[in-house]
Amino acid sequence: MRAGKTILMMFLLPALLVLFLGILLGYLSLNSLRQQQQDSSAALALDLATIHQEASFNRDIAHLHSRVIKALDGARNGELTEVEVYYAHRDFVDELAEINTRVETLRQSSLLKEVNHNSVTRLAEEFEAYRNMMIMATEIAAVDPDTANRFFATAQHSYNDFSQFTGRISVLLTERALQREQESQTRYDQTFLRILVMSLLAALVITLIVIVVARMISSRVRDIADALSQLAYNQSANLKLPAIERLQRKSKGEFGRIAGVLLGFRDDLVRRIQAEEANHRLIFYDALTELPNRRMLQEQLIHLTSSERMKNYYALLWIDLDRFKLLNDIRGHQACDNFLFELARKIRTLLREGDLLARVGGDEFAVLVELPQSNRSLAAREAEQIAQELRCGLEGEYSIEDFNHFLSVSIGIALFTERQFESEALLGQAELAKYQAKAAGRNTVSFYDPQIQAEISQRAELETELRQAIDRNELELFYQLQFDHRSQPIGAEALLRWRHSEKGLVSPAQFIPLAEETGLIVPIGNWVLKTACEQLCRWQGNPLTAHLQLAVNVSARQFRQPDFVDEVESTLAQSTVPPGKLKIELTESTVLDYVEETISKMAQLREHGVKFSMDDFGTGYSSLQYLKRLPLDQIKIDQSFVRDIDTDNDDAMIIKTIIAMGHALSLDVIAEGVETEQQRTILEAYGCQHYQGYLFARPLPLTECEQLLQAGPKPVH
Repeated sequence: MRAGKTILMMFLLPALLVLFLGILLGYLSLNSLRQQQQDSSAALALDLATIHQEASFNRDIAHLHSRVIKALDGARNGELTEVEVYYAHRDFVDELAEINTRVETLRQSSLLKEVNHNSVTRLAEEFEAYRNMMIMATEIAAVDPDTANRFFATAQHSYNDFSQFTGRISVLLTERALQREQESQTRYDQTFLRILVMSLLAALVITLIVIVVARMISSRVRDIADALSQLAYNQSANLKLPAIERLQRKSKGEFGRIAGVLLGFRDDLVRRIQAEEANHRLIFYDALTELPNRRMLQEQLIHLTSSERMKNYYALLWIDLDRFKLLNDIRGHQACDNFLFELARKIRTLLREGDLLARVGGDEFAVLVELPQSNRSLAAREAEQIAQELRCGLEGEYSIEDFNHFLSVSIGIALFTERQFESEALLGQAELAKYQAKAAGRNTVSFYDPQIQAEISQRAELETELRQAIDRNELELFYQLQFDHRSQPIGAEALLRWRHSEKGLVSPAQFIPLAEETGLIVPIGNWVLKTACEQLCRWQGNPLTAHLQLAVNVSARQFRQPDFVDEVESTLAQSTVPPGKLKIELTESTVLDYVEETISKMAQLREHGVKFSMDDFGTGYSSLQYLKRLPLDQIKIDQSFVRDIDTDNDDAMIIKTIIAMGHALSLDVIAEGVETEQQRTILEAYGCQHYQGYLFARPLPLTECEQLLQAGPKPVH
């Protein structure tokens, strides 16, 4: 159907329907009236014919009776001859026969049957008797006038009787004619009333049809108007237009086309809104946890700090997962991502309704809390209580792919009210408070302290410079020689130093933890390993150093790298280090956290002649069951025990036990931090024959270390 016809027909249809029904109703009404008029006219004509027949009968019978009387009188008086009487008799017989026929016609008349059929029958009977008497009277009138008179007297009596009947019939016919006229008028009135009622009903039906059509058109127009309103004001990705969808399915004309256009526009609008929502989620929400991100939190803070209705204090809590980066390196990103998702759900359960939780970093969350207090001290107390509940609620063991990990969190708190701070400054304060909590030993809650701002700034600057240190050749190795009980050098430990171009030597206590936390320890550790192997290779050409072993500390993060074994093997192959010269020192936590993985890697490297030493032995929780399974070559007694060996009996007993354990397991035992002759003497007495410490040599640059070796060992007494 072409455009325009559907709507045109919808408006023309009621008018055409009214016209058609009007013509049909008029035709039916006129036809009914015409038929009724015909029926009435036919009935009236029949009645008039019957009345006419009845009147003609009365007239003709009266005329005949009068003539019979004259004929009888003429016959009696001799005025008529016998021939004339005979001819009169013959005429009377014919006329009576003809009148009898008319009587029979009246007798069969439906009108007379209807008004009084018994009277008609009696009329016919009396007329038959009258006829017989008249025939006999006129037949013998010429012969026996007296007998004829007696017959005539009898006929007269019959004449009087049927005259009464004809009079009664005339009255009945007149009354019936009037009654039929009334009935005809009644039928006419009824027909008129029926036509009127039908006309009213037809008008009502037409009105209802017009109303239905109008309502249908109005409903569709209203649905279109509502749809346009929703498209204009409803900016929802779940926008539904069920009425328009039904209209498209049911209508094939303009309304269907309009519905199709509206649905197409709706689909385009929904796609745009979905794209905007997706873009909004990408900008303001974290993809992993579906929590608001740092930017959303910042927007909320901007809105909050710019509001003039802030009366009470607010607290910004910065939650950091302790040692999570190490867990991430060990268990992998996917497992830790799943853990973070579940942890985010748990944090939600610990918060109050209305608190805003956001993920602001890899293992960091922030919570914006409105406090009911306007007093700073009370607000601080409330904020600390909330933070402590969070800390205690999150602390505990979690299963990560069949691995149990004990989680603790450090929480920093920044309080603010009114428009004291910019949003970025508030985030910075909360983050600084978190660093203070971690510096205080982790698993603690700390408020923002402006005094740590300078330290954090220095830390950030130090991290940037540390990333550039390798490229600038600012890293170098110092070597601290190791000696036996005869004061002969048996090896050395390679110690990392950072010689800053402007700051000079940077303390390892400053940059080693930073490298561990940022992941820089991996590339730095690879550099240390490569440099140490190259130095070992050069020492092989000098008789003074060819026998030395070189110990290299490997961090847990570096050791857990999937390609660590390949990296060491590649370095050994490139530097051609003789077997047994490279010794890798691992801490107890590195070795024992993942025993099976550790044993596998150690076994692979031992096949290439790499030796292993357990550093800081005794400070952890080593199990003899695991210790005897590890392919170790040496254990190193931590300097914390050596320091007080001559004054603390507990330390002395621990050292004695460690030495005995090492000998029982056929392990070499070396003590670090030996600074006095008395310490060396006690250690030797306990059975420890290898030492490292300031008593023998300090950590020295390569040149000075080699000069010390050339000079020979100083005597130790």
